Amino acid sequence: TGCFSDDDNNKPVPDDGGDGGDGGVVVVAPETPAALTFVVSGSVVQSNDDDEFDVIGDATIKFLESGVLSTNIVDVEGNQVQTLDVGDEGSFLVTRKSGSSTDSVTAIVSAPGFVTKAFNLDLSNEDDNDVLVAQFLLTPTDEEGLAATTTTSSDITGSTTTAEIVADASAEGSSLASATLPSGITLQDADGQPVTGAEVALNVLGTDPSSDAKGLVLPEGLNSDDSSANIAVPVSLANVTLSVDGNSVKKFAGDTLNVTLAAPADLDAGEVLSVSSLDEETGIWMPETFPVTKGTGTVSFETDHLTWFSVNKSVPVCTDGLTVNFTGDAVPAGGLTLAAYSSDGFLWSRVGAGSTSRVVSPGFLKRVGISSEATATVVVLDRDGAIWGETEGEVAVCGTVDDFALASPYTYVDKTLTITGSCANDSEVAVNVSNSAVRYKRDGKAVRTALKDADGNFQLTNLREGENYEVTVNFRSLSSKLDGSNTITLDSVTGDDLTQNFEFTCDEVTGSGGSGGSGGTGG
Repeated sequence: TGCFSDDDNNKPVPDDGGDGGDGGVVVVAPETPAALTFVVSGSVVQSNDDDEFDVIGDATIKFLESGVLSTNIVDVEGNQVQTLDVGDEGSFLVTRKSGSSTDSVTAIVSAPGFVTKAFNLDLSNEDDNDVLVAQFLLTPTDEEGLAATTTTSSDITGSTTTAEIVADASAEGSSLASATLPSGITLQDADGQPVTGAEVALNVLGTDPSSDAKGLVLPEGLNSDDSSANIAVPVSLANVTLSVDGNSVKKFAGDTLNVTLAAPADLDAGEVLSVSSLDEETGIWMPETFPVTKGTGTVSFETDHLTWFSVNKSVPVCTDGLTVNFTGDAVPAGGLTLAAYSSDGFLWSRVGAGSTSRVVSPGFLKRVGISSEATATVVVLDRDGAIWGETEGEVAVCGTVDDFALASPYTYVDKTLTITGSCANDSEVAVNVSNSAVRYKRDGKAVRTALKDADGNFQLTNLREGENYEVTVNFRSLSSKLDGSNTITLDSVTGDDLTQNFEFTCDEVTGSGGSGGSGGTGG
């Protein structure tokens, strides 16, 4: 079914000119998959001791829209992708479903030993890239500026506690977050049903209110309301979870849980604070109505449910946006990344090849929590995390940063890759492989992706000269016909062009009789 130009494989079949005997055989190349015009090339990474990025090989990603699993994310074969395991490569390749107008999804990313985080994946593609780079940076739970603890207790009868249970996450003798579960409180699941068992586990993750880690682990989406002239800026942040015999508790009945968080010592006594909570199942932040009590270097509140909590102050939005003007070395062909990080928030934005500046719109700053008062360290880096430039400490990130010097930390080369295809059973028959996706990486680093350029070639950009790379070709629907490996190894890479042919096992069509007939029987 379907229409495929004027070719329905009813090929003329040559025969031996005999009088009705068996005809000849023709080798037929497989159908070329549709062209890819837009893909998301993503990875899950962590910072290493050299301030570069290593992939996290056992991460899981869940794609959501409006709080439910998205139906608009597909792989390059068009198969729906709602959850995925990134595997050892720590990377993934998806696109938007044909006909979909979805401009963003929420990606909830988790991995053992790391803080789970919700990311906003912007699919609007305002820069009109054919490959949208998405890098999800996770933070280890033992990162400086974080503290995590678990208290286990057998003080439970049925679904009701029989003694007070306290978990206090402290770092260097100072409490960053504590939760107190009173005696006599009834533990419930998300549907309000009792959760019974023999052992309670109360988990608390706290953040240092002045550390960069607070901005790094904050789940995105806190400021998704475009109508407000102010944004919520977290002064304190924590994640509180509870389970009974491994079964999650989400609600309470009969009493409330007390949560106390470390807060900035200079917090204005007259500051009006509010609380927002994240539903980790939906990835949506919601405002809470319970009051906040300010202490000396602390804030506290009572809650009847469990999740991420952010205690916020309200600050005017940045109406100027952020402009960073570059000097020094040129931005290379593969582009770079502009990042800004502090306790105020975290910003991540691509810088196009040859750019002399990067302008980040006020709307984008608002979505990532950068207010009119925000300061941050600004850094420009490559896809592997190598730093091209960095400010000396924090600077104002509402307005303009001038004279940001870029200096290439390595010698980079670009390589043009030409791939061709032919039938293994008849080398004279060409297989069109131009609509493939070419992926390339260094060992332990994020996979990059290239689609064909205007000449049908693939540009492998920002390669570190002399390093080794593995190139993998995703032939999509042609993959099942591939005869041999789809991988190319580049040792001590240079900028020299490369052409590689791949062979495919092609179908063979046999004709029958006649003297030069058309050989087909129709569709």
